[in-house]
Amino acid sequence: MSRKDIQHAFTRLADRGLIAENRVVPLTLQMILESAQQHFHLAYYGAFLDKEIENVRAMDHSAKEAALLRMEAFITDMEKTRRAHKEVLTTSDFPLALANVRLAAQRPAYTYPESDLPKFAAKRTAPNFKVLKGHRPGVIGHKFLPVRPETTNVEYTKFYTSEDGYSVANFELGLPYTWEAWINDELGDFTAAAADLGNVARRTRAMVLMDAILRSAPRIPLTDGEFGPTPDNLDQIAQYMSTQTNADGRRVGRRVSDLFVPTLWERKANASMASEILVATGGASGPLALVTGRNPAYQLATTHVDDIIADLLSEYPDRYTAKNISANDYIVMDGRSQPLELATLAGYEGGPKTFTRVPNVVEDDMEGDFENHTIAMKVSDNVGAGVRDPYAIAVAQGN
Repeated sequence: MSRKDIQHAFTRLADRGLIAENRVVPLTLQMILESAQQHFHLAYYGAFLDKEIENVRAMDHSAKEAALLRMEAFITDMEKTRRAHKEVLTTSDFPLALANVRLAAQRPAYTYPESDLPKFAAKRTAPNFKVLKGHRPGVIGHKFLPVRPETTNVEYTKFYTSEDGYSVANFELGLPYTWEAWINDELGDFTAAAADLGNVARRTRAMVLMDAILRSAPRIPLTDGEFGPTPDNLDQIAQYMSTQTNADGRRVGRRVSDLFVPTLWERKANASMASEILVATGGASGPLALVTGRNPAYQLATTHVDDIIADLLSEYPDRYTAKNISANDYIVMDGRSQPLELATLAGYEGGPKTFTRVPNVVEDDMEGDFENHTIAMKVSDNVGAGVRDPYAIAVAQGN
């Protein structure tokens, strides 16, 4: 549907006396922004939202109205769009479907398709932007409940939080619909850009988690790191993880359960852990490479492919120079106890919100914003991340 089609539909409503003539252009602009909001969320939530729209369409009218009353808190950013529909006596299934998806996205099992990192993050809600201390797993200083001898006082334990605090930050990006795009009827380009913005936004939370890892986790130096996750390198990594000690000298060993590797290392990582017996290479085509029979990395961990380190280095080339992070590095973790923590500002647990700006020129609605002739949609997310267990996650040298 083009801008002209939308405007023509509202013009017909005005001709029939159902809306005032001076509401044609404002309602047209609002529907353009609604279309952008829909394309953004459809890209952000993917097939999950498509399926929920089908479910809502199958509901009868009274059930939809009752459900909307219950779910209004999840779609406060869609209020302007909903008022526009009420004005022209129409309804939309989209707000309720979006509310249902945002509620479901708060559940621990929900993850975004681009990255598995959120699976390994404990979720919490932040009431404000103040510094948070990560809730470290195994926070109690005792491994077992001690015996209390008769007539003695109770022994008190210690509890720990992460040493480095973190805070929620505001991540936003706006998308303008210009006066020129209105005149040229370029609605399709605008909504396509909104969908691209949805793809960008749904990688943001994974980016925040990876940034926390690269800033906080130790980097394991490897003699032959440039060869990637070979059996020998994975064995060295497992040895490092299992022999760690804390400041008190207590053993805090962890096992490697998951690898997050760039696409470059995917096949090598899988091949390195696939065979129980290592075979000699070379001979007829080169020097014979002698290897031990047993593969120390056999079935060591699950491989996850994620190129987000390279994306972060491209976006922020100077942020990690002190640790010599490279695009070929990869993440190793003991993911059994969710070593990461992801905090969202209250109201953003289920994902980002969209906000719209309509014209503020009094004389002519089509002129758009007074300063630059635009209307616009912006996407806002408020998240932060930290490492809960500093012994359960590390960066492996890949260069």
